[in-house]
Amino acid sequence: MNMTTILGCLVCLIMAGAVANADESDALVMLDKEWGQAESAAAVESLLADDLVALDSDGVGDKAQILEAADSDDAPTGPYIAGDYDVRFLSEDVAVMVHSAGEPDPHWSMHVWQKRDGRWQVAATATVPIVD
Repeated sequence: MNMTTILGCLVCLIMAGAVANADESDALVMLDKEWGQAESAAAVESLLADDLVALDSDGVGDKAQILEAADSDDAPTGPYIAGDYDVRFLSEDVAVMVHSAGEPDPHWSMHVWQKRDGRWQVAATATVPIVD
């Protein structure tokens, strides 16, 4: 095998990996939007890992607290409009996502997604309010 063939194979492998990550990035953004638009804890429960660690202005939390908040009377209502997505893969099955979200609860989020048994779940999450 000559050097040109080897380099050609490497370029193809790198490009295939970039396309795969782009597809996975799009899938994670869609899952995040499902989470943001969920109208009940039941609709989001499968997206959250059982051992999830959460951080917000109230301190450290877990899956149970996120689900409780989703079903509370204080849960945000209205359209979920998120943007500024940036997804970075640490490995094939771990990705870090950051994004902004607007009204009714403007904030920045960071999520660590982990692929378990073939499906993506949030293993860790943190939010900070956007202050004008």
